[in-house]
Amino acid sequence: MRILITGAGEVGFLIASELHMDHDVTVVDHDPVACARLQDMDVKVLQGNSANARLLISAGIKKADIVAAVTGNDEVNVITGIIASHFGVKHTMARVSNPDYIDRPVQDRKEIGISYMVSPELVMADDMARSLNFPSLLMNRELAGGKIELVEFKVTEDMPLQGPVGEVKVNLPDGCKIIGINRKGDVSIPSKDDQIMTNDHLFLLCDPKSLPELKSMLHEVSSPKKVLIVGGGMVGFYLASLLEKKGFDIKLIEVNTERCREIADKLSSTMILNGDGTDISLMREEGAGYIDVVFAVTGLDEKNLLCSLLAKQLGAKKILTRVNRYDYIKLFELVGVDRAVSPGQVTADAVLQRVSGGEEVITLSDERMELVDFVARAGARIIGKSITRELPKDSLVGMVLRDGKPTMPDESFKVKEGDRVFVMSMPDVISKVKKLFVS
Repeated sequence: MRILITGAGEVGFLIASELHMDHDVTVVDHDPVACARLQDMDVKVLQGNSANARLLISAGIKKADIVAAVTGNDEVNVITGIIASHFGVKHTMARVSNPDYIDRPVQDRKEIGISYMVSPELVMADDMARSLNFPSLLMNRELAGGKIELVEFKVTEDMPLQGPVGEVKVNLPDGCKIIGINRKGDVSIPSKDDQIMTNDHLFLLCDPKSLPELKSMLHEVSSPKKVLIVGGGMVGFYLASLLEKKGFDIKLIEVNTERCREIADKLSSTMILNGDGTDISLMREEGAGYIDVVFAVTGLDEKNLLCSLLAKQLGAKKILTRVNRYDYIKLFELVGVDRAVSPGQVTADAVLQRVSGGEEVITLSDERMELVDFVARAGARIIGKSITRELPKDSLVGMVLRDGKPTMPDESFKVKEGDRVFVMSMPDVISKVKKLFVS
């Protein structure tokens, strides 16, 4: 595929690093430092304004299959998307953060020539809000319109999960399957002999009906109630808005006085505190050590890390942190953050979804492991064959959605036309997996 990326910042760099090995990638950015970061990749780099139609023509926009406009400027991204649509590009995506342009995490804007707009901040806040169903839960994403759920949680000493994967999975509720283990930032696809240990993070694909039984099995009888949000920017405000609707007891700390006044008028039941989340006196005074979940979501990675470490030292039960630099994820989780979330990865996953041919794509941690939702269409090589036998090494079938019902396939299970197959894969074999689903 020919892919044109405008913006070589964190998001553009991440997309290019994911795709340059298998695709024809061109990147446009006005910043010479950002362009220099790409010099070790096999990509074409042009320096200049990505809203300049002449520059985009020289970058090959007329022949592009996908245009991803991901600069830090909303207006430039929208203009780039419109220009791309004018030249006949089928798939155009614009990264947008201004709430005047977008009020949902992902929004179809085909009426102005953009396939869809993505707000990384809103998607991340929505993702974080889903982590509050039970205490150890770190991620809970709905897939296939809610027919399958991806969950991540932390293994504690009192959970009956320690031991070989092959033995543990027998005790899991029907409709739950382990598809990944995150151990101190290193994510792997598990084999039956791999050991599950305390403090590991487990990734499971689940039938939504099995989640109450899973919660009971994990001895998670209660749900979090008290929440502290540090940072009142777009992420913090949207997160508080979501949690207010669910009845949580919320405190929000914001250092900017004017911003505090602004969001106080819009948040009806959130306690707004004007202060610094790295101020140990303030954090003690507001009972950070007794909070169920602390969200550190300022725009600065260093402040989020300091706030998280302080909250952990004071005794906070669960800490989720925003990380703008994707390569900091492992560092944050190594020093005790329960989950570090990158807003840039949301946008990158949206592009990968188009490139991989999957219905949905989720990248886990910074290991570039991907969960891809493939549809077995007419004429696909995999139809009539055992998916567990056909998949290459370093990949694993998680679950199959057949006729709208989730199924865990064994070796005798043969794929039929219309099946949606969820595959966990290392990036170097995803192209081999994709070939199984090509007509």
